[in-house]
Amino acid sequence: MTQTTPDPRSGGRPSAPPGGRGWSVAAGVVCVLHVLVLLGLATFYGLELARGEGSSRTTVVMSGLLILVFAVLLAVLARLWFVGSGRATVPTLLWNGLLIPVVVALYGAEEPRIASGLLAVVVLGIVTAVGAVMTRRPTE
Repeated sequence: MTQTTPDPRSGGRPSAPPGGRGWSVAAGVVCVLHVLVLLGLATFYGLELARGEGSSRTTVVMSGLLILVFAVLLAVLARLWFVGSGRATVPTLLWNGLLIPVVVALYGAEEPRIASGLLAVVVLGIVTAVGAVMTRRPTE
């Protein structure tokens, strides 16, 4: 059984095993990747609004704001992963799970490159989150 040592920075709680930190950082990097994509999409919506090309000004503004809200929430998740918190696990798995129907819809809309790219990021998100959880558990 692997013993973990109390970490004085965490109020005496045991620290994560040495290998677990890499998985947490990787999960944080995947969340940052999601944030960057969402910020790019929000920029697109902003340009669409500025050019007056959207079908409805209200729809474009609300869509852009919703995208920004998710970008901020994913940035918080990334921060949690970077500090080694296990609280980011469930929201990360939920976010990536919710993206699976988006991938399916993109394949259905004959956008295989975008769908494949998103699928790769979803798989990376799930694998890194599960990897971080698995390395946190003490082995028996």
